[in-house]
Amino acid sequence: MQNGEKSFNLNDVKSKAVLQLIKQLINEVTTITETFPLEKGQTTENLVQNVDSSILRFLKEADSAVENCPVARNNPRAVEKLRRALEDVRDTGQIMSKNGREFIRHSTSSPKRSNAVEAGRQLLNAVARFLIIADDIDVDVIVEKVDKIREIIKDLEQAESKTEVEELYQILVSQIEELDVTVRRRAIDLVKQNQQDDLLAARNALKSIAPILYTTTKTYVRHPEQIEAKTNRDFSMNEMHTALDAMENVLRGKLDTNIKFSEYGKIGDLINEIDLFQNRIEIEPSKYRDDKHRPELEELAERIVSGSASIADSESTRESRKQKIVAECNNLRQALQELLSEYEKSRGRNDNTDDVSLGIAQVHRKTKDLRRHLRRAIVDHISDAFLDTRTPLLLLIEAAKSGDAENTAHKSHMFQQHAEKIVHVARLSCRLSSDTEGVSVILHTAAQLANLAPRVSNAAFLLCSRPDSKTAQENMEAHKSLWFEKVRLLTTALDNITTLDDFLAVSEAHIVEDCNEGIQGVTAHAENIDQNIENCVRVDCAAGAIRGRALRVCDVVDSEMDFLQPSEYTENVKQAVRILREKRVTEFAARAGNLVDRQQATGLDWNSQDRDNEMNEFINACTLVHDAVKEIRHALLMNRSMHDVDSDNEYEEEGPEKAEKIQDEMENQQKLMRRLPEEDKKKIQAQIDIFKVTQTRFEREVAKWDETGNDIIVLANHMCKIMMNMTDFTRGCGPLKTTMDVIRSAQEISLAGSKLNALARQIGEESADSRSKNDLMAYLSEMTLYCQQLNICSKVKADVTQVGNELVVSALDSAMSLIQTARNLLTAVVQTVKAAYIASTKYRRPNAHSVRVEWRMAPPKKQPLVRPQKNAAIIRRASERRPLPPAKALAEFTCS
Repeated sequence: MQNGEKSFNLNDVKSKAVLQLIKQLINEVTTITETFPLEKGQTTENLVQNVDSSILRFLKEADSAVENCPVARNNPRAVEKLRRALEDVRDTGQIMSKNGREFIRHSTSSPKRSNAVEAGRQLLNAVARFLIIADDIDVDVIVEKVDKIREIIKDLEQAESKTEVEELYQILVSQIEELDVTVRRRAIDLVKQNQQDDLLAARNALKSIAPILYTTTKTYVRHPEQIEAKTNRDFSMNEMHTALDAMENVLRGKLDTNIKFSEYGKIGDLINEIDLFQNRIEIEPSKYRDDKHRPELEELAERIVSGSASIADSESTRESRKQKIVAECNNLRQALQELLSEYEKSRGRNDNTDDVSLGIAQVHRKTKDLRRHLRRAIVDHISDAFLDTRTPLLLLIEAAKSGDAENTAHKSHMFQQHAEKIVHVARLSCRLSSDTEGVSVILHTAAQLANLAPRVSNAAFLLCSRPDSKTAQENMEAHKSLWFEKVRLLTTALDNITTLDDFLAVSEAHIVEDCNEGIQGVTAHAENIDQNIENCVRVDCAAGAIRGRALRVCDVVDSEMDFLQPSEYTENVKQAVRILREKRVTEFAARAGNLVDRQQATGLDWNSQDRDNEMNEFINACTLVHDAVKEIRHALLMNRSMHDVDSDNEYEEEGPEKAEKIQDEMENQQKLMRRLPEEDKKKIQAQIDIFKVTQTRFEREVAKWDETGNDIIVLANHMCKIMMNMTDFTRGCGPLKTTMDVIRSAQEISLAGSKLNALARQIGEESADSRSKNDLMAYLSEMTLYCQQLNICSKVKADVTQVGNELVVSALDSAMSLIQTARNLLTAVVQTVKAAYIASTKYRRPNAHSVRVEWRMAPPKKQPLVRPQKNAAIIRRASERRPLPPAKALAEFTCS
C-alpha cells in the first residue's frame, strides 16, 4: 500500500488494537473491489453501505474519544493534530463512497475500478495515520510519567536530609505503581514479542532497583564521606535511568535499548551445532559428493569437539567425566569417518546394503552419548555452584557487622569468587539448551548478578566501617534481599532447563564423592593440632555438602511433583522425599555432628581401632542418605519405559532371582529378552538403530499427511505403531509381553497390510498406465511378501538353559530377523504411500469413479494456550519428552 509520502507500512504499527482496526477496515474496503461476481444474497448497494456505516461509526467514536481524551486539556497541539487527521479520514471517506458507487454501477469499467482502488488506498492511509497518531499520543502520555520519575530521581540526587529522601521516595513509589499499571497494559497490547519482553524486563528492573536507590541515597546522605556510599548511590541511580531509558525506547519503537532481554533468547551455540550436524549426516548415497560433504561434516564435527573440549576443561568438570567426553569425541570422529567411507563405497555398488544406514545410526548413537556426558558435565557445575548460595554472603555480612576490616576483605573476596562462579556456570549451561525462553531468563539474570556483586561488597565495606549505623544496616539488608531474589530466580531458571534424570544421577554421584572425601578426613593421620583441625574441617565440610545436596534433591523433586496432577505415582515420590528430608537427613546430620565432636575431642590420640569404627559409622550414615536418594530416583522412573531414559546408570541390574521365580519368568518372554548376553544385546541394538533411521524416513514421508479422509495414511501409521512395539519387545520393553502377543501383532499387521494393499491397488487401477503405476504395483507385491515373512518371524522363542550357576537365554536369530523384516516392511509401506500419492494426484484417469483418498498436509499438534503454573513461578522442564513447538512442527511439513 504505497502512495508517496502518505503511504504507511503495517509492520510499523506497534499496537495490536490499532493493527486490528486497520485490518478490519482493509477487509471492508477491499470487499467492494474484489467481491465480483457477487455471492448469493449480496447486493452492490449493501457493499457500499457497509463501508459508509463503518466510516460514520469510526468518525463518531473518534470525535468522542478526542473530546474526552485527557490530552485535550493539557496538550492542544496534539488535539489539533488529531482533528486534522480525522478531517482527512472524513474527506477520503466521502471520495471512497462516491467512487465506490460509480464502480459498482459500472463493474466492468477498468478506470472506475482503478479510481475505487485508489480511493480505498487513500482512505486506509488516512485512517491508519489517525490511529497511529492517536497511538503515539498514548505513548506520549506514558512517557510523561517516565519523565516525572526522572525528575524525582534527580531531586533524590540533590536531597540533603534523611527526611527529604523519605518523602521523595514515597512519591517515587506512588509514581512507579501508577506507571506499572499503564506499562503492563501497554506490554500486552504490543505487536512484537521482543518489545513485550524488553518492556516487561525494564519494568521489573525499575521496581526491583527502587528499594536499593532509597537505601543507598539515604546512606549517602548519612555518610557522604564514604566512597562506597557514593558508588552504590550512583550505581542505583544509573540503573534506574537505564530502565527508564529502555522503557521509553521500547515505547517509541526504537531498537537502541540498554535492556535487551529479548536478544538473550538464542539457542546455545554447541547444541545448535550438534543438531545441525545430525541433520546433515543423512544424505542420499547417490547424492553424496566427497569434495562437498566430507569437508562440511568434518568441520561441523570439529566445531562440536572444540565446544565439548571447553566444557571438559572447565574447573568443576570431574576427571572421569572429562575422560568420557574426550573418548566420545574420538568415537564421534571415528564413526563419522566410517560413515563417510560407506558413502564412498555405496556410490560404486548396485546392491542395496544396510552399511550406510548402520553408519548413520552409529553416528547418531555416538552423538547421543556425547550429549549425555556434556549434559552431565553441565549439571556437575550447577550442582557445585548452587549447592549453597546463601553462606558466602551471610559470612560476608557477619564479618562486616563485627567491624573486622581484614576479615571483611577476605570474605568479600570469597563472595566475589562465588558470584563469578555462578555467573560462569549460568552462561555455560546455556550452551547446551534449546529453550530460548529459559536462556533469556538465565543470561539476563546472570548479567544483573554480575553487576550487583560489587555493590553488595561495597555495602558490606560500608557496614564494616559503620557497624552501629542503622542506615548502613538497612542498606546491607536491601542489597542482601535483592541478591537472594536474583539468585533464586537464576536457580529456578537453571532447574527449568535441566532434566530431573540428569540432576538426580549427578546428585547421587556427588554424594558418593563427598562420602569418600569425608572418609579421607576421618582416616587421615594428624601429626599436630593444625592437621587435626584441618581433618575435622574436611569431615565437617563433606557432611555439610551431603546434607545440602540431599535437601536440594528434596526441593527440586517436590517442585516437580507439585506441577503434576496428584496420583499414586506422585504420592509415592513425595513419600520417598519425606523419608529423605525428615528421617535420613536428620539422622545423618546428628551422626556426622557427633563424629566431628569426637574427632575434635580426641585430637592426636585417635588410634587405629577408633579410626576404623568412626569410618564405618560415617559410611553407614552416608549410606542412609545415598539409599534414600536412590529410592527417590527409582520412584520417579516408575512411570518411564526403559528406552525413554538416556543415561549411563538409570536402570540397575536386578539381583539374582530366586529359583522358584524362574518358571514365572519363563512365561514372560519380554523379561527373558532382557537376560540376553550383552554381546547379543549390542547386535540387536545395532538393528534397532537402523530401524529408527527407517522410522525417521517414515515420519518424514507419511506422518506429514493428515489422516482425515485418507485411509492409506491411517493404515500406514497403524502398521508403523505395531512394528515399533514388536521391535521394543526384542529389547525387553514395550507393551508386548509374550510370544503370543507378538504373533497377534503380526497377524494384525498382516490384516492392515491386506487392507492397505486392496485400497492402493484400486488407486493403481484407476490411474493411467505409467511408470508410477508399475512402481506402485511392485511395492504392493513387496509389502505382501514382507507381511508374510513378519508372520513367520513373529514366533520369537526365548529359550532358557542353565549352565552352572548362570542362566543363558537364546533368541538372537529370531529377534534379528524380526527387526530386519519389520524394517523392510516399513520401507515398503513408505514407498507404497509415495507411489499411491503420485498415482492418485498426477496420473489419475479423467473418467475415474471417485476420489478414494484426500491428500492434505497434517496440521501441527495442538498446544495448550495457557500452561498451568504453580505460584506464578518458572516451571522446571520435566524429564519426559516434550512435543515440538507449533511453529517448528509446522516447518517440518514440506512436500517431497
